[in-house]
Amino acid sequence: MHDQHLLSDAALLEQLALDRQWALREIFDRHWERLYAVAYNRLGTQQGAEDVVQEVLSALWVRRKEVHIDHLGKYLSAAVKYAVFYEIRKQQRRAEVHEQLSLKNHYSQQLTPEDALLYKGFIAQVEREIDSLPEKCRLIFRYSREEGLTNREIAKKLQLSTKTVEAHISRAIRQLRTAFKGPGSFISF
Repeated sequence: MHDQHLLSDAALLEQLALDRQWALREIFDRHWERLYAVAYNRLGTQQGAEDVVQEVLSALWVRRKEVHIDHLGKYLSAAVKYAVFYEIRKQQRRAEVHEQLSLKNHYSQQLTPEDALLYKGFIAQVEREIDSLPEKCRLIFRYSREEGLTNREIAKKLQLSTKTVEAHISRAIRQLRTAFKGPGSFISF
């Protein structure tokens, strides 16, 4: 075996495509510090930066036979920047959902006991309606509304087209609006 420290990045990528795990280890050793610095500068946490770099290198291993890379350093830097951007968006969505839940809890604590009972009944009815959706439609709707995933993210996660995801969300919204249609209805899904 050649001294792996002397191999070029291109040669390491060739070895990686041949399922040589030592090539991934060498790529890790060569690029870890710089990639970690990029992730840490944007995320500000050691654990977050380590997770992002590990995720990018794991994805490189998974896609080793299909990916074509001209310049490994630039490719890995771009992948880390994208992963950081995605992680920041996920954190922002979680914060928004948490804020919405806190707001709901704030309002529900200000309700009279009768109103609180009506509110709980209403929430249970909404949950029953969502549960009555067809399985894939229900899953997509929950990913969209409860986890805050975009249509593209849902499509990628479930290996569907974005048009299919949009159709399922539209179907869910139509069914929920029909279920809660009536005078004074202010529901927005």
